[in-house]
Amino acid sequence: MSAFAAILSKDLRLELRSGVSTIAMVALAMLVLVVLVFALNPGVARGPEAAAGALWIALVFAGMLGASRALMAESENECIRALLISPVDRATLYAAKLAASAIFMLVALGAGAILTVLFFNLEFSGALVRLAPILILGVIGFAALATLLAAISGRARGGELLLPLLVVPMFVPALIAGVRASTAALSAAPMATARDWIGILVAFDVLFVTAGYLLFEHVIGQE
Repeated sequence: MSAFAAILSKDLRLELRSGVSTIAMVALAMLVLVVLVFALNPGVARGPEAAAGALWIALVFAGMLGASRALMAESENECIRALLISPVDRATLYAAKLAASAIFMLVALGAGAILTVLFFNLEFSGALVRLAPILILGVIGFAALATLLAAISGRARGGELLLPLLVVPMFVPALIAGVRASTAALSAAPMATARDWIGILVAFDVLFVTAGYLLFEHVIGQE
């Protein structure tokens, strides 16, 4: 736990000093939402379903940026080499990078949720409270998947271009489940109607968090 806390606190301190990743993710999420607002017909599609879809699309784009930056920052200054030859367990390194990516994504998605309410003419109500755990599940699953695949694509030529091609298709089941569950939350429908979709999100999180924890040692390689 001391190694996990040290790596995570280092990433958080660096982000607090620069704010580069968080600001870029918030700006990208806002840009995606603005584009979707102008693309959708306000007279037809401006309800909870459209808002949920737009919010999860923003999660995918912003999360892609956050996951790639979490490991790219280590590679740019060869810090990853020092981490790999240190006595830190590589599964612990994965857990710390996953936690950092998830925190950055939650900050960006929190801003995105507020903008979604404003852009799609929704109300600040208890629906946002019901939406929060659904978004947290989505962030954890996406961060787990993207962090693992970023370690793989980072070792390949053109890895930044390869990462979206790997992450997005694999995230589609969680994306569908997240949009359905978020629609139920924003439309004030009984959460029992979204129980199956939330179950899919939980299963997706367990699968890829476990897979990342077990496989990261092999995919990160030996520098």
